[in-house]
Amino acid sequence: MTSSGSDQLSRRSLIAGDRAPDFEFTGPAAAPLRSCALLRLGPVLLTFYRGAWCACCQADLRDLMSAMAELTTARATVLGVFHQLSPEAGTRISREYGLSFALVDDVNGRAAESFGIRRSASEMALIESELGPEFIALKEGEPWILPMQARYVIGPNGVIVHSEIVFDYNERSGAAGLIPVLQHLG
Repeated sequence: MTSSGSDQLSRRSLIAGDRAPDFEFTGPAAAPLRSCALLRLGPVLLTFYRGAWCACCQADLRDLMSAMAELTTARATVLGVFHQLSPEAGTRISREYGLSFALVDDVNGRAAESFGIRRSASEMALIESELGPEFIALKEGEPWILPMQARYVIGPNGVIVHSEIVFDYNERSGAAGLIPVLQHLG
């Protein structure tokens, strides 16, 4: 995406200090996972992924798993948020990567939208114009509501204490960098 598209998205994205919006996902066991209940248990780490096909997202899943012992010690609830993730795909990905945290589906992109990381129609049109008709064919006419890869640490009080949005797919932070943030909340 061009820098102006990145700038536009970053201006509307929630950042540290903002109150996190309420969210609800259906967990792997079809049980609702509501922000209010999760935050009563401690901090919540949400990572929004572009998709299981994304090499950066795959590397991030592995990285989160390598830090799970420390994340658990910090009492963090970790959720990997995808769009259009069937229960079967979630189970397959969890098995393939040996995940011990829940993968959830942001069915209509509402959570991504409420955090300000859902791409707008104009941003997608710009990407499509830059990448050409092959890009459009990948979605077979379905709407693009994919989020940017983004990570939020939400304190038990509902305030975002850490946020990062990945605009350059070759750059991302490691999960180990989140440990001090989470320990500070404890």
